[in-house]
Amino acid sequence: MKRPSGAFSCELIQVLYPAAKYKMSLDQNQPEYLDNTDPEKNLDYWRQDHGGTVTTHNGVADSLLKNDQLYRSMKGDWSRSAWNASQNIRTTTGREDGKFYIKREQMNAEAVARRCQEYRKAAEAGHPDPLAPIGDDGRLTYKWMDLPNVVSIRISDQYFGGMPWAAIKHDRMLKAQFYRVVEREYNQYVCYPNGRLPIPVDVPYPTKVGEQRFFKGH
Repeated sequence: MKRPSGAFSCELIQVLYPAAKYKMSLDQNQPEYLDNTDPEKNLDYWRQDHGGTVTTHNGVADSLLKNDQLYRSMKGDWSRSAWNASQNIRTTTGREDGKFYIKREQMNAEAVARRCQEYRKAAEAGHPDPLAPIGDDGRLTYKWMDLPNVVSIRISDQYFGGMPWAAIKHDRMLKAQFYRVVEREYNQYVCYPNGRLPIPVDVPYPTKVGEQRFFKGH
């Protein structure tokens, strides 16, 4: 499949342009999830490092590694790449030095960072965003972040055992920790004025537990 033309496949937009059309990861800018109304969930079922006996919950990686015949048939170094439907994310899977891996590259990541910086400057200058969340005082606030999908997956793999954003956003403590990682390590994607997020929950910084580069269905 041919690589999309140009360094980035996402067009730049004007500051404070309606965000719905360009949303990178769902619900990242809805701080109301940080209230005290968490539903009861067993989040372990979402984790990619669930481990134990191979079940329908712990992914494809364990199945591959426990199938000796399949493992032997995939010996040697190899790789394959594919593009997503929007033609801006290239995913490469393969085997190198006896280990399976998965690599994701988002070609418009730098364009997203520039868009965030433009939004932040406009917010700091006092320009309102009519699509931003509404604060407790009933007034408009600002969009929190615009995070590329590959960065969201990387944070999930490194800090939350592969638990995806779809699960993290339903737990106010985990979501607050996710925000803290973005604020510290990926501040170029923070849209909020001065690059500081008004996280209302005091949580410890999560511990980096490593990253398992197996086929995990993202």
